[in-house]
Amino acid sequence: MEIIKSLKDFKKLSNSVITVGNYDGIHKGHHDVLSYIVEEGKKRNIPSCLITFDPNPFYVLSDKPDSINLHSLDEKLETLKEIGLDIVLIIPFDKEFSLMSAQMFADTVLKDLFNPTLISVGTNHYFGHKKEGDFEFLKAFCSDNNIELHTPVMREHKGSTISSSLIRSLILDGNSSKVYDYLGRFYGFNATVVSGSNRGKTMNYPTANFIPTFENQLLPSTGVYLTRVFLDGECYFGMMNAGVRPTFNEKKFVMEVHILSDKFGNLYDKNFYIEFLDKIRDEKKFESKELLIKQIEKDKEVCIELIDTFKEKYEI
Repeated sequence: MEIIKSLKDFKKLSNSVITVGNYDGIHKGHHDVLSYIVEEGKKRNIPSCLITFDPNPFYVLSDKPDSINLHSLDEKLETLKEIGLDIVLIIPFDKEFSLMSAQMFADTVLKDLFNPTLISVGTNHYFGHKKEGDFEFLKAFCSDNNIELHTPVMREHKGSTISSSLIRSLILDGNSSKVYDYLGRFYGFNATVVSGSNRGKTMNYPTANFIPTFENQLLPSTGVYLTRVFLDGECYFGMMNAGVRPTFNEKKFVMEVHILSDKFGNLYDKNFYIEFLDKIRDEKKFESKELLIKQIEKDKEVCIELIDTFKEKYEI
């Protein structure tokens, strides 16, 4: 897969099949479109291409953006490579680029650089300044330039159209166990261990505090989770708390994971990948450290019971 990271470095194609979008998370619906593009490229013996943007336009166009990414750029590119795309153009998205009109983008990028025989985008897709390039605009542009416009069937699950926005909402609402059906995998990210209070050791539940390696990664909502940790080629189930630790009157959001395995040493000075399988309860304030420990013991029992359920259901 060829990756080009600026418009000026892109060499014009004689023809192509193409899709355009952020493709954050590359969920089941994204897979449908991308796989279609790859297959059409093979049938026509021309390159299958994606135009995407970095950073997500949300960060440039919003006044005070929160972190919303389901994927880092590197993770997205790795998944695109696995799907089989030939060419990915990553356009650096900044204020100047955001002012480009839909007509300018269609003429100078879509037509001049890619000369597509087919474009595949959903009916809710838009591009250009002030979202001028809606589906009706693209229909007219394709008709005028003899380009086939493919509209993929929007993948649904239980009556809801699969989208990155919906998946973000599920994660932020603590519905981790439902994410798999939309994303096609459990939500997770690469993490780096950071120093913590070391309080877990004194409670007989040593934990490792961690942060995402990617600064714009969407974080889970506060609460206690059953997780999986991937480290050095091994996989471990874990119990993770995300929140401000109100029992100790703290205010900083912290994520910390306790590994549910006697065979495991520690996570200190390690990088790992963590998946959020299920949220088992909300974070709450306890009247004493002893009451918190009792609750952690119950949480551990719940997590251990859930492990067998997840192993059977998802064959993990």
